[in-house]
Amino acid sequence: MKVLVESVSFAYGQGPVLSGVSVELPDGGITVLIGPSGSGKSTLLQLLAGLLHPTAGRILFDGEDVTGVPTERRDVGVVFQSYALFPHLSVRENIAFGLKTGRRRFSLRSSRRRPSRHSLEARVWDAAALLGLERLLDRRPGQLSGGEQQRVALARAVAPRPGLLLLDEPLSALDARLRRSLRAELASLLRKLGTTVFYVTHDQEEAMLLADHLVVLHEGRVEQAGPPLDLYRRPATPFVASFLGEASLVEVSAEGVGTPLGKLASPGRPCRGWVLVRPEDVTQDPAGAVATVVDARGLGPHDRVVLALENGAEVLAHFPPESAPEPGSRVRIGLRSRKPHFLENTD
Repeated sequence: MKVLVESVSFAYGQGPVLSGVSVELPDGGITVLIGPSGSGKSTLLQLLAGLLHPTAGRILFDGEDVTGVPTERRDVGVVFQSYALFPHLSVRENIAFGLKTGRRRFSLRSSRRRPSRHSLEARVWDAAALLGLERLLDRRPGQLSGGEQQRVALARAVAPRPGLLLLDEPLSALDARLRRSLRAELASLLRKLGTTVFYVTHDQEEAMLLADHLVVLHEGRVEQAGPPLDLYRRPATPFVASFLGEASLVEVSAEGVGTPLGKLASPGRPCRGWVLVRPEDVTQDPAGAVATVVDARGLGPHDRVVLALENGAEVLAHFPPESAPEPGSRVRIGLRSRKPHFLENTD
């Protein structure tokens, strides 16, 4: 299913939550929406689910306007943060719940009927097998681990084979260790489904791992959208640069090539703004700029080092533990590339 959100706005009372948001969800792809708390992420998901209705704009599923269509007539499956499993029902019964309600997929041409008992059981088994839940079908949610409950909630959402699967921070209720271990598994499962996925999270690492298409939301507006590595390497705004991973922004002089890190390749036109410096971009260079080590902390595979340049600007670097400088020492640093990414100041 191809999903298009066109100039959608939403407000609670007098306060705007979303302002003119336009997003395209590629058919069969995983679109991840990321942003800080209060940016409107869950609101946009609820608009797609039909749980809320926009104050302006429209939403299209495969070219059909579903803006005013109720939730039960939309071809969607939803997994919330809490999973919302029925504690008195078995895993089998929880998965079957969405099928037993007899909901139809939304289509102006659809006349689907409630599945027969045989096909219902087959659909439950297929969903359980996809999520590796076959041996747990007769257990109840209270007998499952957090990761197993998450998979049951996902199986229940995909059993009706929706055209659009909506996930609202489905790993946030898990502890950090379990969340990390489930990310790769969840990414594999979602791609195996082949359905269109809209995934909401505030976790940058999770977003980069899962997304085919990444959307950054800030204060109710889309800051940037595109392939995740494009947003990481070529952010359009300082907010995107600082929100996706660690970043230092080094000021650029008026002619566009002079920086405290030395002369760098021009962006092709005079500009004033910043050079994006990721920690992995910084290297120790005998011919580079002088910097003082403000702080250095070991993080296992690398040391996180904060460096102060002679003009007072600070740069974050990752160095191998065996070559990381000590706090208080002075080093010379440069960038691995002489053609870094420039962010222009348009104010």
